[in-house]
Amino acid sequence: MHTRTLAAILFVATLALAAPGCGGDSSGNGNGDGGVNACGALGTACCAGRSCDTGGACVGGLCQACGGPGQACCAGRACDANDICTGNGDGVCTHCGLPGEACCGASTCGAGGCCVNDLCTGAGSTCPIIGGMCGAGSCGTCGGAGQPCCAVAGGPAQCTAPNVACAGGQCAACGGPGQPCCAGDSCGSDGLTCSQGVCAQCGGPGQPCCAGRACTGSGLACGDNICQQCGGPGQPCCFGSSCSAGCCDALNDRCVASGAACTAGMCTGTQCTTCGAPGQACCPGNSCNGGGCCDGTSCVASGDAPAGSGMVCQAGTVVACGGAGQACCQTSTCAAGGCCVAGTCGASGVAMSCSTLGTCNNGSCTPTAGAACGGPGQPCCAGGQGNASDFCVGAGLACNPDNRQCQTCGGPGQPCCEGNSCAAGGCCQHVNNDQPTCVAAGAACAANQGMCTGGGCQGGTCGRVGQRSCGGGVGCTAPYSDSDNGACRACGGSGQRCCNGADGDFCAAPFTCGQNNTCTTCGGAGQACCPGNTCSGGRTCTQNRCN
Repeated sequence: MHTRTLAAILFVATLALAAPGCGGDSSGNGNGDGGVNACGALGTACCAGRSCDTGGACVGGLCQACGGPGQACCAGRACDANDICTGNGDGVCTHCGLPGEACCGASTCGAGGCCVNDLCTGAGSTCPIIGGMCGAGSCGTCGGAGQPCCAVAGGPAQCTAPNVACAGGQCAACGGPGQPCCAGDSCGSDGLTCSQGVCAQCGGPGQPCCAGRACTGSGLACGDNICQQCGGPGQPCCFGSSCSAGCCDALNDRCVASGAACTAGMCTGTQCTTCGAPGQACCPGNSCNGGGCCDGTSCVASGDAPAGSGMVCQAGTVVACGGAGQACCQTSTCAAGGCCVAGTCGASGVAMSCSTLGTCNNGSCTPTAGAACGGPGQPCCAGGQGNASDFCVGAGLACNPDNRQCQTCGGPGQPCCEGNSCAAGGCCQHVNNDQPTCVAAGAACAANQGMCTGGGCQGGTCGRVGQRSCGGGVGCTAPYSDSDNGACRACGGSGQRCCNGADGDFCAAPFTCGQNNTCTTCGGAGQACCPGNTCSGGRTCTQNRCN
């Protein structure tokens, strides 16, 4: 089922074909540019007929590198007049308005079609669930301008023509200046946006931002949903995440002077440089965030291995790993077929070596009653009483959230390992409803999001901690990162937000997802239970507390 974009733009008359475009950077605010008559280039006003130069799409009256057919949706899931935003996350723009397709903005269908339950019915066809012949947007005796709203069994009455909405049992005009917003909070022209249920002028100084966070006045950008001057320190970043000097802080879309603090890190030249997250440079004093370890130049997450060490980082300290009773090595690896439970290896063949999950047998836990879990192709082991996600205990496995089975992870085309991780600098891309999947470094990311480089798409400029999430639903692609209002923030480390997991949330070993969706130490007296309802020192898990 297509999902309506909240800021889709109306067809004024008969459906027109959108000009094709190629993918581009969908981040950054829209702002006008240059002379009064300048139009068509990215960041300038659309030309006559809503046209833009090759690669641009007209969204909110501004030519943007997003919003065209097959491109990532612009901010607020906005697309051009001929497309609608579909899929999860940032979404992808898909053609609308033809019979069988989603209705475009303001319930518009091409060639006199009717919008019934958000899908277009062609003129001359019977309107589904309503009855009557569709013509000029009306289902016979209802649904058109000035006609009664169409009754729908078991649902609210509907209007089926463009630019009308059901009010007091009649289909009344919507989408014009000062009029109520049409369905999907849409309005009838590029220069209008839905503000508190009414269509208001947008895009000028002090006015609300248009669809796609567009501002059409020169030197303006969208900040706090209002068009304002951009480019100076403390002001919104201009189009293309640019500033007149200093850096554009991607985490709050504001310009920062060179040498000043960004939300994460410092502005150095024209880039906010960050430290402490996995894969980033170590912070001063060779420190890393979230319980990570400094391998001399860069940080590795707790539970991962410093390069060439044969050991593992555990809560800020590099320790021996893999043997019975030792920390698990990277990717939950234990020697001699052992099982990794709550960050600790249990020996294969030893009774109750999987703690509460039973006995470890070659990378799989077998309980005293019930089916084995955690091995290749087996059901995932249950996360337990708290917020912990379901998990696997064998080496190099991740829990597939679609079927709750353990699969090999981390390689190109394979599911991402826990914590959004892929091997050898690959990128973990999240597209539509599919399980997050790894793409190799140097290969193309999905949804026209460029090349995967160092865990980030678009050549390493999106998807990493401190950057914007990538468009097209690809999201945050680096290890131990997830999206927060379109920005990528660290997750999974001590004191950090929990990462998304299968039927719960994931934290790097030896932590678990505790209160307030925050990763915390587990297993000790009075602490939260570790994944699988496990506790250390012979303690028992009761109401998610070890006693």
